[in-house]
Amino acid sequence: MKKYLIAVAACTTAISAMAQTDAYIKLRDEKKTHPRIESITFPGDANTRHMYDAIYGHGAVIENPWVAYRVYMDNRQSLDLYVKQTPQLELDVTGFYTTPEQLKEGYGIDVLWAGKSIAAGSFRGLQDGIPVTIDTVASRTQRIIDNHTIQVIDKDWIYNGHPIQMTQTYSVLPNSRDLFVEVKLDGYLPEEIFCTGIQKLETDNQGFINAEGRAASWGSNVPDKNHPETIEQVGLGIIVDPANVVATEESDLNYLVKVRPDKDGIIRYRVIACGDREKNGFDNYNDWSKYIKSLKNLD
Repeated sequence: MKKYLIAVAACTTAISAMAQTDAYIKLRDEKKTHPRIESITFPGDANTRHMYDAIYGHGAVIENPWVAYRVYMDNRQSLDLYVKQTPQLELDVTGFYTTPEQLKEGYGIDVLWAGKSIAAGSFRGLQDGIPVTIDTVASRTQRIIDNHTIQVIDKDWIYNGHPIQMTQTYSVLPNSRDLFVEVKLDGYLPEEIFCTGIQKLETDNQGFINAEGRAASWGSNVPDKNHPETIEQVGLGIIVDPANVVATEESDLNYLVKVRPDKDGIIRYRVIACGDREKNGFDNYNDWSKYIKSLKNLD
């Protein structure tokens, strides 16, 4: 019988009424109380589906007033996107699973179907020019640092035949729609390349990517294939630290940025996202792409 390490902290059981950001991991339990926990660690040989299903929402969740992300607790470690109708904290209520009644009340919803794409700024390895997931590790950990920061830790990720230690840190601010990402790697080889980027939307995608590691996409998709009548217009953006950029390319699925760590073993980028269900928000590609182009580089 496999043993999973779960660390529970009482201080994460509730969100303050005055909070402007939130981050949590919730367990899936038979009584559907979904208790908040501080961290969870799975051994590397744990069943991928069991890990994914053990957590309510399938992974750690982080939100600011405009958007929320969850990081899947499996080998993909993909970033999934939730867009709100009005700026507020609400994931403790909807948990990424907004009901029709909650939608009528003005809550947001999961808006993205990633499929086999890189989704909204997920981090990947790169082999033979193709993004690869984090398949072979000694252990996987997700933990909550505070109400605006989460970490994903992969111990002994076997990459190109040797182990790498990886810590991904995701953070948000109360006055920005951005998700800030920092990936710390130890044990990599100087010539090794990794990647991130943003996906193209399923239908009517428009977008761009430039050589400096900046990209935007806009289009529509059906995030829940069980409800094909729900079509979401989504805007995605990414800005990678120029110190990390090796090359950029456009594929059938993605706007891809090939990256390598800086002298300190760090890769940094920010993900920006929106949806047209946001009241008084972006509702077309021209405005969205101009906004992404106007943002400052990371430095």
